Amino acid sequence: MQGASLVLTSYQDSLHAAMDVIANNVANLNTTGFKRETVAFDSYLVQPTPKDSFEFVLDEGTYRDIAQGSFITTGNPLDVAIQGSGYFPVQTDAGVRYTRSGSFQLDFEGNLVTSSGEKVLDGGNQVINFPSDARDILIGGDGTISAKSGAGSAVTEVGRLAAFEFKDEQALVSVGSGFYRAVESPEVSETAQLMQGAVEQSNVKGIEEMTRMIEVSRAYQRVARLLETEQQRQASAIKRLGKITG
Repeated sequence: MQGASLVLTSYQDSLHAAMDVIANNVANLNTTGFKRETVAFDSYLVQPTPKDSFEFVLDEGTYRDIAQGSFITTGNPLDVAIQGSGYFPVQTDAGVRYTRSGSFQLDFEGNLVTSSGEKVLDGGNQVINFPSDARDILIGGDGTISAKSGAGSAVTEVGRLAAFEFKDEQALVSVGSGFYRAVESPEVSETAQLMQGAVEQSNVKGIEEMTRMIEVSRAYQRVARLLETEQQRQASAIKRLGKITG
């Protein structure tokens, strides 16, 4: 009887973890560049005796769906989308972080920053700074940034955006707001193409996530009822056993 309770409890814990991940996906439905996550489960068969066996459900971790989201044209010359693999490096208070969100702007000092104010870095981890009178900004597919400044019409190179790629994207640690912490050294992608005036949308599909949420919620309720029934069965068995031994 105790084994059945342990099995049900392990399943309940796994469903709780799955619900947390789904809720986070839904919350980031409109977060630029966000990648949906899913929980991977595994089961282990335990045989305490040749005649008895119990199957435990274990949470094996959270996996990221790295499929590219759709692009939306914004018309903002500082917005950039990455076509292919790669992440933009940004400087945060906690160190360099990486993001797929290319919704950029300029701060009061002319630095290229994210929508939340973190400085965007180039391939050498240097801040990208624009002249105060920069105009007609162009960003090439290779990340080269050029603009006109001053009284003349000469075009000067401002800097170069870089898309860093990782051997194992699943190893990236999500730190919230579409930012990731690297646990391995990245390399500048040679294949990624940058698209000016567009951003990558979240790859979360709202209807699918809501359907998953309903399925997990119903499964959790079923397990809760089974667990309650099992606990009542154990209490009844203990009571009967007490009468027999008494």
